[in-house]
Amino acid sequence: MKNITKFSVISISSYLAIQNSEFIDVGQLIGDIERFYTFENLQLSYIYFLISILISCLTLYLMYFLKPFIEIYLLYYFRFSFYFLINLLSISTVFIILRIYGYSRLNLLIYLIFSSFVFTFFARK
Repeated sequence: MKNITKFSVISISSYLAIQNSEFIDVGQLIGDIERFYTFENLQLSYIYFLISILISCLTLYLMYFLKPFIEIYLLYYFRFSFYFLINLLSISTVFIILRIYGYSRLNLLIYLIFSSFVFTFFARK
């Protein structure tokens, strides 16, 4: 239940960050998708949802993969910066791989801070 809640909160917050970016450009991703299958009524909200799901999956994967290192990291730094680093790594990786441009840096920063607080909150329970 805890993982589903984390996944949902991160997906929704990344979706909102993407959707509220005024100049976001997902045209190259749509072009890549249409090479394999042509959609008649492909809406941008579906693409944003796909990107959000990928961000959430990669974030949770990195959290589980790097979990053994968190104890070592916490000896010198604090947990919030670790979660911020994981979120930054996952969102930047997805944006680079999918060639997403024009996102709002302010919305991205708000997403990173919010998602780091969410992981910090769930780590205390």
